[in-house]
Amino acid sequence: MSNANKLESPLNYFHGAFNKSSAPDSLFNDQIDCDLVIKEAPLSAHLNLRGDAGDSQFCAAVTEVLDLVLPLQPGTYQRNSNTSIYWLGPSEWLIVEEGGDAAAIEGALRKSLSGHISIVDVSGGQTCINLRGVAVATLLKKSSIYDFEGWDSAKPNSGLVVQTTFAKASAVVSNRSDGSYDLVIRRSFADYLAQWLLDAGGEFGCRIEQG
Repeated sequence: MSNANKLESPLNYFHGAFNKSSAPDSLFNDQIDCDLVIKEAPLSAHLNLRGDAGDSQFCAAVTEVLDLVLPLQPGTYQRNSNTSIYWLGPSEWLIVEEGGDAAAIEGALRKSLSGHISIVDVSGGQTCINLRGVAVATLLKKSSIYDFEGWDSAKPNSGLVVQTTFAKASAVVSNRSDGSYDLVIRRSFADYLAQWLLDAGGEFGCRIEQG
């Protein structure tokens, strides 16, 4: 495949970027411990799904296709392997499958679902990053007006999710059982957020990696 046709992730040119405000210039990046690591997920399938949460057939069909129970409680999500379903509203969800084929997932859902539904492929406009490290809680306080108090503990394959302002942009933020956080952000804000995170995390030591 030629370079002209090679797909690049939104943060491709930031992979390996490093900042630590107190680090001597003579040290190499990989010689310095980082308290904040940002990893961008591989190019993934992002689908916005709308339907009737009160329709048991609709819920069962989504579960059959994705092997995940549709989250019905506000501010919750379900995860299985590389696939997550985030609750966005009473009749709206975001499906993210890391490295997934959006067209295949959409086709399977349309084949199984009936009635008044909407499935929109938003893969080209979004990317997913993971924040981990001992400085994550402090960074979240810097980044958002939302209070993430108590979010440091999540059940395996399920947890909390919120749509909020993040560094003057917008993000879908969720927690993981390992203490890290996933952010789904718009592609158009990716460069801005990468630079902002490197700056905000400079006091701890911050590195951006490819997932």
